[in-house]
Amino acid sequence: MNDGRNKTVEWESVRAAYTVQLEQLRRRGVELFVDGKSVLPREAAFKAVRENSPYMADYVLGDSGKIEQVRFDRVTRR
Repeated sequence: MNDGRNKTVEWESVRAAYTVQLEQLRRRGVELFVDGKSVLPREAAFKAVRENSPYMADYVLGDSGKIEQVRFDRVTRR
């Protein structure tokens, strides 16, 4: 049994599912950013979905209460 390979497949599956979710948001006009830079859904998912990821998603709402942006910023310890 190769547990490392199974873990890799699991992360790839989660990343693919998250990419689909982010693509759906983007089609609705939601902007995606990583460290302040505009990115595609695949790029955001790659940064955010991995073991011990230092990135956290911040959902920015507009005046109407709808999501306008998802910002992935590196979280650091102080």
